[in-house]
Amino acid sequence: MMNNESTDFETKDFVNEEVNHEEEVEVEEELFSALSTQALEQKLITLREQSNKHSQTLTQKLATSQSGQNLLHIGSSLSTLPPDLHALLTQLHPVLSAAETSEKQHLSNLQKLVTCGNEIRVQQRRLDHASQCAELYEDLLAAERHVQRDAAMRKRNVVSSNSKDEGEAGRADELDHVASLERSACTALSLIQDLHASSEQVSALTSKLPGTESSNLPSIRSPLDSDTERAQFVMKLAPRIRRLESDAILSLTIRLESILKQIQRESQISSISDEVEKNGTRSRKQKEELMIVGHCLGGLALLGKAQEAESIFARVAIMPLIRAKVSMGRLDEGGSRGECAGLFSLLNDMSNTIASSFGNVLRFSESMFNMENSMEVDLVTAGVWVPIATALMADAGISMAIFSPGITSILQSNYTSLDSFLSGVASTLLNENKKEASQHNDSGMDLYSSFTITPDIIRRAQKRIYSHPKTTELFKKWNLSIYYQLRFGDSCSRLNNAIEKTRREGWIAEVFGGGGNSGDVVKMKSETGFELSLFIEILDIISSFWKSDVFLRPLSHRFLRGAVQIICRCTSFISDGLDGNIKFGQERKPPIENGDSEKLSNGDDDILAGNVDKHVVITRDPYCWGEIVEDVATVAWDMTIFESRLTHEYIEEAKRAINVQNCSEEGEIGTLIKEVITDAVIGINPLVQKAWNEVIVRLLIAKCCGPLAAVKGVAATYRMTNRPPPTQSSPFVPTILRPLRDFNDAFRRKIPPKVGVRWKISVVTTVSQRYAMAVEELIATVQRTEVALQNRRARRTVAGGMSDGEKVKRQLFLDYKEFSKNVQNVGIDPNVVEGIVKLQTLTKEAEDQ
Repeated sequence: MMNNESTDFETKDFVNEEVNHEEEVEVEEELFSALSTQALEQKLITLREQSNKHSQTLTQKLATSQSGQNLLHIGSSLSTLPPDLHALLTQLHPVLSAAETSEKQHLSNLQKLVTCGNEIRVQQRRLDHASQCAELYEDLLAAERHVQRDAAMRKRNVVSSNSKDEGEAGRADELDHVASLERSACTALSLIQDLHASSEQVSALTSKLPGTESSNLPSIRSPLDSDTERAQFVMKLAPRIRRLESDAILSLTIRLESILKQIQRESQISSISDEVEKNGTRSRKQKEELMIVGHCLGGLALLGKAQEAESIFARVAIMPLIRAKVSMGRLDEGGSRGECAGLFSLLNDMSNTIASSFGNVLRFSESMFNMENSMEVDLVTAGVWVPIATALMADAGISMAIFSPGITSILQSNYTSLDSFLSGVASTLLNENKKEASQHNDSGMDLYSSFTITPDIIRRAQKRIYSHPKTTELFKKWNLSIYYQLRFGDSCSRLNNAIEKTRREGWIAEVFGGGGNSGDVVKMKSETGFELSLFIEILDIISSFWKSDVFLRPLSHRFLRGAVQIICRCTSFISDGLDGNIKFGQERKPPIENGDSEKLSNGDDDILAGNVDKHVVITRDPYCWGEIVEDVATVAWDMTIFESRLTHEYIEEAKRAINVQNCSEEGEIGTLIKEVITDAVIGINPLVQKAWNEVIVRLLIAKCCGPLAAVKGVAATYRMTNRPPPTQSSPFVPTILRPLRDFNDAFRRKIPPKVGVRWKISVVTTVSQRYAMAVEELIATVQRTEVALQNRRARRTVAGGMSDGEKVKRQLFLDYKEFSKNVQNVGIDPNVVEGIVKLQTLTKEAEDQ
């Protein structure tokens, strides 16, 4: 390809050289016109040689180029080419003229042939269009006859179903007539679509701009020019088509209203004759009515009037029933005015009545129009639920009583009742009972009137109800934020009262306010393991959030947050008490004499429930409960139980309450609740550890170190008293670890597993170190005294041959042995305690005495 292009460029260069050479020749001829004849002849010979040379070069280049090869088809070889281009053009001119003339003749013949073929195609198209228009017109006439017949029947007041005298034949005729109306609606839809297409075709043709003719050869395969003859015919029928559409809609709506009223009247009949039951006429009639309803709904759906069909069903079938049942008296049935005690029974009564009267219609419609992503005619949502919701919200009195009662218990009951009804309304309306299912026994009718409601259909219907704008509007009527604030406010009041009473009366105060008597509190303590009433109250407060008479699922996150806040408040209260920032009790008030009630403040009126006939002490003096080891241990134990119940039973309780309506989110919600509660109780274990390993250790050390002051008295016992050498330990030694031993025995079963024995080791280690220090100081004092007595030559006493110092050391050794035994009795190995090892070293000298 590159060689061909280069050759073409060389050919063009050669032609340009020839042109330039000819111009030079002309100039030279002018210059040498005055030369002699011999010179001119010589010049002519030179020019011919150059011309031949250039002709050969041109021919060779033409033979090697693509454009030059295209010219070689004229001759069989290069030898046939003329010697110069002028002769070549002269010989080619007749051939080209003949080819041009032949081409024009063939093109003229082709045009005539294509013209004839297109005329045939045009006539064939007109024939097809004429046939289509004839069929279209016949369909229009047939549909007009059906709707005109229906209009004539309405004029004669023959709108409702045939009378009983006409029997099955009359009902069959009516069924055929309604089916023909549905066909008329289908015809109208087809005609409307043709009308729209025709209008677009005419508009496109009139707006088409004139263009240039195509340079392509005429072909019989080319598309024909647009033809609007059929479109114009259809557009001339536009008024009749529109009138057919409106008449068909009118006929179908009237028929639908009529059959729904008939079904409603029949559902109100309380009993049916035995003859009708035996003959099965009722079952067959119901199926025919269903088929009539199906034809009406199908025709309206075809004409794009699905919403009108839903509106007719709501207006004719549902609204009369709602108006008959919904009232303030019915709403308060079974309770006081304003309690809405009858709301749940009212909603259930309405749904059951609708299912009993129009259940077959709803199921048939749901099965007929059910699609995966859309619902053309949705009687369950727009026909049943929307009217019920509208009725509950439209009346100001009923709306105020249901959505804004002002009392938390009533609002929660109303919300639960309405939410329970809404969650099961699709199942109630669409589930077919066994009695109705057994009536499908006519195989011929079942072919057209049978329907199947699957759980998936019910699930999609329920989903449509929840996603409907009316449902969103209804749920916006609930002021749930105020409800939560009231509930949380009540819980905070209970917590504040419990904390205040505990602070005033101490940990022994009974503060449980969840109802019940003292026996119930004792039972709860035995079940939960709590020792203090405050923790039972706190656990009951946060557990009440998930009770069925308090919990609302949209407020799950708020109730969980409220529980976390209360847990943190409890933790902060315990922490401040341990640190001494909160003191229990209050300043004593002066005694109240009999009848001297005016001296009491307003806050103490509860004491004056009866006549006060003796001195009354209001409370105890202020104290810090963190300085009482029993209180600290008890609180730490209850905190441990509290943490355990929160991270186990409480999480399960919250999960059950939240997932009661939707189990698909159980794993995710359970994980979230566990993370939140775990973060909330993260401060409890450090408090328990602090209570045992710091506060209790400090208090027990203070108690155990008190008797160590008696260590100094050991020397005075034997100094110049002439007493015999000791044979048993000092009386104060068993009392050193007695507080630890008594505390350990009392709280042995209430020591948290996470605490272990570290606290005891800390107490024993510190006490033994202080004991060793006291012994070390005493021995040093004794040794200094003995040195002084040796100088005065009063070193030994007459008793047993032992000096006073040796007696003291012997007593200290016996005390060390008793102390080691006491340490072992509290569960600590004396050999691992540094202070005891030091005591052994200090008293080892007296061991051999």
